[in-house]
Amino acid sequence: MHPEPVSNAEMASPRERILDAARRIFLDGPPEQATMDAVAQQAGMSKKTIYREFKSQLELLAVLLAESVADFGVYPPPKPGDDIELELYGVLARIITHVTSPRSTALARLLITEIRRYPELVKQNSGKRYHIELLAQWLASPEVRKAYDIGDPHEAASMLFSMVLQDAAFRLILPYAPTIPCHVFETRARKAAAIFLRGVKR
Repeated sequence: MHPEPVSNAEMASPRERILDAARRIFLDGPPEQATMDAVAQQAGMSKKTIYREFKSQLELLAVLLAESVADFGVYPPPKPGDDIELELYGVLARIITHVTSPRSTALARLLITEIRRYPELVKQNSGKRYHIELLAQWLASPEVRKAYDIGDPHEAASMLFSMVLQDAAFRLILPYAPTIPCHVFETRARKAAAIFLRGVKR
């Protein structure tokens, strides 16, 4: 008789099981059910066990935030001969896709609701608007600077994101708000890249 195969869930460490449960509850589930009790139930363990791995809900949220930042990925600067407008469109579209994904918007809503309880989480990340930082670094690269007169890359990045998101930024953090189709953001990103670069061309 063969032993029963061990499931992935059973093989995972307690910490991974908790993180997987937290992603399902905090990022995939309805906002009103986003509690540590629900995480414990989803993970199939007691809250006491959870708090042995994560000292507080703040620590758990900080890990989810760090994961979200890591998920942005890498945006290499353009190389000589690249079509800057096409490359900028691609960078904008990729970052916007991440920012507007269901999990990213769920995390943003969660952080907003927890600001009063955990102000230190916001303080630790104040000024770190990762999507702005990534685009600003890309705009500051030598190949872009060679062809375009971009004064402040951070200011330029903020402006570009405003052009793409427009009225959607507020709607995205409202639970149960109608989703905005990806093609809308892609069209805006293409237009924003063209309009912006036209205005700063050397």
